[in-house]
Amino acid sequence: MTFNRDKRNDIKETNILILKNRKPLFNGESWLGHTKDCGIIDYELLSGATKNELVKRSGRELSGVVGHISHLKSEHGLKISKIDEIYKLEYSHPQTNKALTQFDLEDLMKIDIERITKYCTTQLENKDGNLKWYSIGIDSQNIEGEEVTPLTENKEFAQTLLNKKTGDYVNFGTGFKIVAIKKYLSIE
Repeated sequence: MTFNRDKRNDIKETNILILKNRKPLFNGESWLGHTKDCGIIDYELLSGATKNELVKRSGRELSGVVGHISHLKSEHGLKISKIDEIYKLEYSHPQTNKALTQFDLEDLMKIDIERITKYCTTQLENKDGNLKWYSIGIDSQNIEGEEVTPLTENKEFAQTLLNKKTGDYVNFGTGFKIVAIKKYLSIE
């Protein structure tokens, strides 16, 4: 078992994997430092599984599966939901520390907001009419199949975008028009 972990980093790395919305292959050790059966459980919880499925896939006894889920919550600070007997790692919102399910994340990306803020997504149009989505300060899921490019919040481009509204023009590089702004994880 792994103890005295950097919970903030474990939560961040777990959030990144959840946002990628696909289960990576288990290569012998999980992003949480677990190997063998516990590492398999970590990966299975990314997409969700029942306790019985976790027992079968990991080879652990039921008590070991239950103990590992408890360990993930207490020692790693992770949020694990149980919906219809399926256990799943959930996104932990960095500001509110609330768990957000896959459906919560998708619903947030449907909400338009007035201004660009930290943890939102925005669609920009360049001078050639090409559209591209960006996220500010966080990795984001794809929006309706379109890739979202993350921008570090303290970089000049991101700082130029903050507080702008839909329809505004941004004089950065060749220039961009702000087409849409979605809530995603912003606290606005």
